[in-house]
Amino acid sequence: MRLKELREEKNLSQLEIAKALNTSQSNIARWENELNEPSSGFLIQLAKYFGCSIDYIVGLSDDFGNITFDSSSAPALTSEENNLLEDFRSLPRQEKAQASEYVHYLAQRRGQAKKA
Repeated sequence: MRLKELREEKNLSQLEIAKALNTSQSNIARWENELNEPSSGFLIQLAKYFGCSIDYIVGLSDDFGNITFDSSSAPALTSEENNLLEDFRSLPRQEKAQASEYVHYLAQRRGQAKKA
């Protein structure tokens, strides 16, 4: 995540960012230290605040600008999928890796069961 880098480039304190986003300074510190991740709502606020894409903030893109996504071709998520995604995003990196491995394992096992 590039939050600390973006904040320092603008010579802002964690407290200034926290006030702008209506959150606590400790949340900003946890996000910068990757102890947990901001919710999708906070990511949107951060992108608007810094004038860049969410992908840039989270390190998925080196392109600072906003990226347009055509969501009309993507299927809508169910409420269960949205809840699962929110829970997953709140996990620390290590636990995300474990959850991903487990889901992959279940999907593989399910695929093998279908073939048998």
